[in-house]
Amino acid sequence: MIFRVGCFGAAPGALPVGEESDHFTWFVGFAWRAAVCRACGEHLGWSYRARDSAFVALIEDRIVEAPDGRARPN
Repeated sequence: MIFRVGCFGAAPGALPVGEESDHFTWFVGFAWRAAVCRACGEHLGWSYRARDSAFVALIEDRIVEAPDGRARPN
């Protein structure tokens, strides 16, 4: 599978789920877990965390910008 992702410092609508893993990480030094929509539970991407840093990689075609400028699931 191929995904085009956008990386965000924060994504309040995305909820990290499951246990963190460093196996097959796309970003060296970062552990990952799935990120789902807080409202509907749809898979949106992945949450990444390292010792002093964190970000969320969201699948671009699964998010849209809300009228108030915030990203929300597509």
